[in-house]
Amino acid sequence: MLSVLVITNQFAPINNCGAIPNTKLIKYLAREDVEITLITNEIDPHDEVDENLIPKEINQIRVIRIGQSKLYHALIGKTREKITDNGVKLKMKAETRPFRAKTVSSIKNTFFFLRRLDWIMSAKKSISKQLGGKHFDVVYSTYPNYEAHCLARSLYQSGVADRWVADFRDPMGYVIHDKYHYEKSMRQQHQIEKAADYITVVSDGALKKFLEADQKQNKICVLPNGFDPDDFQIEKLPSGDSQKTLRFFYAGTLYFGKRDLSVLFKALSELAKAGEIDLVNVRVEYAGNEWPMMISFAQQYGLEEICVNYGYITRSRVMELMSEIDCSIVCTYNTDQDQGVVTGKIFELLLVEKPILAVIVGNLPDSELGRIVRDCDAGLVYEEANDAADYPALKQWLKDRYSEKNGTGNLPFAINTDARDQYSYQNIAKRLYDVFVQLTEDKHRS
Repeated sequence: MLSVLVITNQFAPINNCGAIPNTKLIKYLAREDVEITLITNEIDPHDEVDENLIPKEINQIRVIRIGQSKLYHALIGKTREKITDNGVKLKMKAETRPFRAKTVSSIKNTFFFLRRLDWIMSAKKSISKQLGGKHFDVVYSTYPNYEAHCLARSLYQSGVADRWVADFRDPMGYVIHDKYHYEKSMRQQHQIEKAADYITVVSDGALKKFLEADQKQNKICVLPNGFDPDDFQIEKLPSGDSQKTLRFFYAGTLYFGKRDLSVLFKALSELAKAGEIDLVNVRVEYAGNEWPMMISFAQQYGLEEICVNYGYITRSRVMELMSEIDCSIVCTYNTDQDQGVVTGKIFELLLVEKPILAVIVGNLPDSELGRIVRDCDAGLVYEEANDAADYPALKQWLKDRYSEKNGTGNLPFAINTDARDQYSYQNIAKRLYDVFVQLTEDKHRS
C-alpha cells in the first residue's frame, strides 16, 4: 500500500472552485490501494462552506487542519484584512488609477507572503508533533495556493517523502487577472517545476505555460478537472412554473466581468425585436456573489426584467436547479497569453445532460473548453474571436431552443457519453494513482 501525504489549502467543506476538484480527486484516490494523510487549512469564519461536499471516504483519511498562528492574528491579520478589502475595490479601478492600484497590490502581496510563511511554519510544527518520524512514498501538493507547494518542497528536501508530485489546477500566472505580478508568479511556478519529480496540469492550453526549455517533457502530464457521478443522483425535473418558459442558468463567479455574458442578452434582444421570440417566455437565472455584474450585462440591452437572482446558495441547491432548468451557461476566456482556461463547472454540466451554451471571450479561437463541448455534442459554442460565424449561429441556436420549448415543453438532447466519461473523477484519480506507483517503482529501481 502506498503512503501519500496530500497538501492542499482548498478542501471540503469549503465550497469554491478550488476546493471541489481537490476534494473529488482525493475522494477517488482514497478508493485505491493507498494510505492518505491530508494537510489542509482550518475553516475560516468567512469561508463559504457546504457540509454535503465532505465525502464519506474522509473516514479513511487522516486529516490535519492548519490555521494561522496566534501571533499572526494579533500582529498582522486585522491590518491585512483592511488592506485586502481596499485592494479589491482599487483593483477594479486599476485602469484609471494604475499607480495607486499597483501600490496597494504590492502591500497586499507583502501580507500574503507573511501569511504564507506563518502557515508553513505552523504546518511544520503540527506535522512534527502529530506525525513524528512518519515517512511517505509520495508528497502530493496542489495549487491554487503557493504555500502548499512551498511546504511540500521543504518536506521533500528534508526526506519526509521519497517523491514529490506538484499539481496545478491553474497555472500561477494569468495576465488577465494580475498584470503587475505575472512574471513573478511564473518564476515561482518554474522553480516548483524544476524541484518536483513530476508535474500535473489542468489542461492542454495550460501546459504551454509549463514547457520551459530546461523542463523534462517526460515528467509532466495533463490531469483535467472532471465530474463526480455521485453528485447527480436526483431526478431531472421539468421547469416548475411554466412548460413554455425557456430557462437559462449560470452559477459561479464572473471575475469582475472577465467572464462576459453580454452577447447572450444582445442576441435575445435582437431576436425579440425581430418578433422571433417573446421575452415573456425567457428567463436567465443566476447563482453567485456577483449579481451587480450579471445584471449589468442585461441592462445594456434593457433585459434586466428577464433575470432571476438566487444569490449565494449551497452546491446541492445549485445541482437541483441544474436538473430543473433547460440550458446551462458556461463562460471563460481564451487569449494569446492565457490559453486553456477550462472552468471545472463544464464537467458537471456534461453530467447533467442539459444543452450547454459556452461563451468564450478573448482574441484566440479554437478554445479548449469549446472543443470539449463540441466533442461531447453538448451544445453550442460562441467564441468572440470567431464572432462573424458564431454570432449568427448563436442566434439560430437560441431561436431553435425557444421553438422547441414553446412547442413541446422539452428540449431534445443526446450527449456523446463515451467522450464525456473520460472526465469522470474516478478515471482521473486512477491516472494520478498510476503516476504515484510509477514514481515509487522508479525510486526503488534506482
